[in-house]
Amino acid sequence: SSEAQTFVGFARVAPLAMGGSSSKQGQKSPNCAFTPKELYNLKQVYFYLCLHTTTLTSCPLDRNQFHSLFGNHRQYKPLWRALFAAIDLNGDNVIEFEEFLTFVTHLKRGDVEARRQLCFRLFDSNSDGMAEKADFRSIAETRAAALRRPTWHQHQSQQHQASSTDAPAEKTEDEYMQFFNACDEDNDGRFSFEDFESYCMLHGEAVVGQTLKLLEVMFDGVIEETGIIITAADVKKTKPH
Repeated sequence: SSEAQTFVGFARVAPLAMGGSSSKQGQKSPNCAFTPKELYNLKQVYFYLCLHTTTLTSCPLDRNQFHSLFGNHRQYKPLWRALFAAIDLNGDNVIEFEEFLTFVTHLKRGDVEARRQLCFRLFDSNSDGMAEKADFRSIAETRAAALRRPTWHQHQSQQHQASSTDAPAEKTEDEYMQFFNACDEDNDGRFSFEDFESYCMLHGEAVVGQTLKLLEVMFDGVIEETGIIITAADVKKTKPH
């Protein structure tokens, strides 16, 4: 799709930054959101995601491997397929490091436009350029489930409990459907990225923020075992190896 083609170009930053010839240690390449040292740590995270969960041997980050990592947490089960499709930009059913880097960049350090595009790719799980109501329900269900039960991250549970006060789980699915209906102005059961942008221009980034926060909790929980923390400001190891 044209959406995917847009991001393939963005992903081509990894070889330049990893080479180190164009940027000093600790300095970001002009085309990359991460320093060489941060990229090294991100490579370690990617290698961890490519370790088979039972044999602990290296394997492609394909649908089966991704499901074993992300699909086994019950509260996020409805969302793993859409997340895989959002990261797999060229649609070859394997997440390469460059695609992984693009995802992390947009999730953790993306500007407003990049965050909207990542959010829409999650909505558009079949990558046809349109977000459809049937695909959309998985996000609403996952968000509601995340508010009903605390995440396995203890330090996140208080935030979830606090957000439950503001947006009770039983209302969350309705709120997402209201958002969908607001974007779907012609009531044909789907909307485009342009419709989504128009909504954000009018109503702000709250839907983008809460959707990507859900992805962050999901992603951070899976990579917690690496001891590497990825934030807007840093990528660092929190425990020795």
